Parts: sequence; C-alpha cells; structure tokens
Amino acid sequence: MKSVVGYGSLLCERSARETVPGLTHFRIVEVPGYIRIFNKVGVVFFSRHKADPSTRQIASCSTRKAEHATIICSQFECSDEEYLALYEREHRFNWVEVETRHSIEGGARGLMCTTSTDLEYRQHKCQSEQDYHTRVGQYYDGLLWRDDIYPFPRYLAFCLQAAEGLGPDVLNNFLDTSFLADGACSIRSYLDRTPELKEWRTMDTGYHYPR
Repeated sequence: MKSVVGYGSLLCERSARETVPGLTHFRIVEVPGYIRIFNKVGVVFFSRHKADPSTRQIASCSTRKAEHATIICSQFECSDEEYLALYEREHRFNWVEVETRHSIEGGARGLMCTTSTDLEYRQHKCQSEQDYHTRVGQYYDGLLWRDDIYPFPRYLAFCLQAAEGLGPDVLNNFLDTSFLADGACSIRSYLDRTPELKEWRTMDTGYHYPR
C-alpha cells in the first residue's frame, strides 16, 4: 500500500475516487514546509480543454519547499497498482515523501507531487525524444516549468471549489499558501485583481478527474 498526499483537485474526495477508486481512509492533514505554486504547464489543458497559450493561463498546481509555510492537504491510502497509475498520470512531477500531521492520528508520512525542471524531466523520466513527444511535444512545444504563467481558470476554480468543500479553514489556507508561478503573488491577491474569476464558486469547471 502507498499513502498519497493531494493538495489541489485531489482535495475533492469524489474526484480522487474517479482516479483512484480503491482509495481508503481519506482524511485532511497538514504538510509543513511547503507552499503550492502554479508553475507547471498543464499539458492536459491543451490535449483536452483547448487552452490558448497566448493568454499564458495554462498553469496547473505544484508544490515547492518553503520553510515557514504549512499547507492543508488530503491524504489517503491506495494499492501499489493504483499508485503506479497515478504516478504515470502525474509523470511530469517529481514525487517526494513528506511529513503529514493529523489532528487526531498525529504524524505520518505520505507521497506528494512537487516541482521539477525541464532538464530533469527530459533526462530522468523520458526514455527518448519520441517518448517526450508522445507525452508532451505533440500537444505543447514550450517549457513545462515556468515563472511567467497563470492558472488555467477552470482548473483553479475546481481546486478552489474542492478546498471550500472541506471548510473555511482549508479554503483560506489554499488562498494564502498558494502562489502564482512568480512565487510572490498569492492566489487570494490574484483573485482580487482578476475580475473574470470573481465567480469561481459557480463556474462550470468541466472537470471530472483531478489534475
């Protein structure tokens, strides 16, 4: 069995079960020492959702080490087989083991996606240029990990809806410990300055699976 930590759309148990149907013991935990950051190009936004690269609203969410931050996440257990399927789907991330804290159960460990680099991804996770083309290049031809992109709006709304579904503390944590790719502007500040995202609570996200 593997223990998985989710920090974005995996905060939604229903959505998590669509990808990992055999998961057990879904719970809310704290992960110290990390922030969320929207710094990875979501290839799925091109392959399935007709993203426009000229808007630069093409980012999905990753995590990054930050000594004094704590993010509220989900955690669940799944079989090795289901973890391998999840690992394959989230192929462009690095996976790391992190400390988790539960209000009743205390401390534990879990596996969580985190930031990588284009060089690391090509050298260590893609077997060939053809493998990279199959996974990425046929849909998108730029850098995957960037500091100048913005969240894909429907994906961000999905994550916010998932966080709010777990209560105001989780939503506030998401707003204040999640940042644009520049690592400086919080998602709370970004929403304040982005009028088209004001109605994220009622936005039809079109998402039926986590990314």
